[in-house]
Amino acid sequence: MDPDQLIIDIPQTYEPDKHKCFIYKVPPELRKVNHDAYTPMLISIGPFHHKDENLKNMERLKLRYFEDACHRTKKSREELARCIGKNEETIRHYYAESFDISPKDFIAMILLDSIFIIEHLWRTKRTSLKSCSSNGTSSSQIEECFLDEQNPRLSYSIFQDLILLENQVPFFVLEDLYNSAYGDLPDQHTTYQQYGHKDKSFHKLVLDYFLHFWEDFGLNCSFDDDEKIFPGKEKQVGHFIDFLRYLLLPCNRKCGESIKRLRCATKLAEAGVEFREVPDRLFHDIQFQKSRLLQKCPCLNLSWLLSCFPCFKCLENMQPVLEIPSFTVGDVTERFYRNLMAFEQCHYLEEAYICNYIVLLDHLIKLQKMWICLLRKRCLLTG
Repeated sequence: MDPDQLIIDIPQTYEPDKHKCFIYKVPPELRKVNHDAYTPMLISIGPFHHKDENLKNMERLKLRYFEDACHRTKKSREELARCIGKNEETIRHYYAESFDISPKDFIAMILLDSIFIIEHLWRTKRTSLKSCSSNGTSSSQIEECFLDEQNPRLSYSIFQDLILLENQVPFFVLEDLYNSAYGDLPDQHTTYQQYGHKDKSFHKLVLDYFLHFWEDFGLNCSFDDDEKIFPGKEKQVGHFIDFLRYLLLPCNRKCGESIKRLRCATKLAEAGVEFREVPDRLFHDIQFQKSRLLQKCPCLNLSWLLSCFPCFKCLENMQPVLEIPSFTVGDVTERFYRNLMAFEQCHYLEEAYICNYIVLLDHLIKLQKMWICLLRKRCLLTG
């Protein structure tokens, strides 16, 4: 048989490079627990929800922001589009799925979404962010919000959609657009002097934006180390979720022995463990203190006696202490952590620090309907 007759004409199709992916579709087993936690309420960013009819109303606002951006930056549409077009293939590889979108439409979509994000970060005032309401903005209220660009409800709803794993564009696209079009413009909306910096980098702009919502995440810590604040100096972040995760990672990441079984907080307290809240720590900075003598001779644990007779202060050194930073549940806490955990499940499975922390809480707080119980079988808790 002629070898040429064995050749099968198979059309070439685009397949994403799994090693370059940063933006993923949330796995069905996670989404079915709480569909709304992974689904945009108001605006579509990127290709995953681009055709969602419920989010089409915001496309007009994107066009308006784009026209304003061209006017303020003195950049033509063609100039801005070239920033995206030269990286089209790289951008497509950032997504874990392929999309049947023509190059022209894909470039236009990424350009509009990227400009919208930058414009939103520029336009958002600090005062309006701190007084924002936790109520979302429905499509029927968008017309009213258009009359006030700093409408706090609109800003807060957009913020909640920008922390979704499926609602991302590559970070380098935003940074390139910002540097090429906005880098030389005077800063009109962000007061860097409040932080003692004159840095006008895109990393600093993003950080300032998310710090407004820090307490809504359930985080009570602050950042004093500049090297920790700017992850771009140490690693290339993929998108906003990756940026936020990096900020939350411990500086000295070490893996200890796996904890195969951990008693709930009630049982630990009954066994003599004291729970102590510590301020000004990242949520994952949990420390268990136990005297060396008690480690060698567990039978010397007299914490039960201290609980009965608090006047015996000399016994305090014999009592094991579990130091836990406070964790406040805010309006977006579940939405935020679910998307962080989904990202770790897809991209950082061997470094799932956020998942490990939530599993630790699941062990300490025994509630049958706790929203993180699904991940117990998927994550390994490391000390």
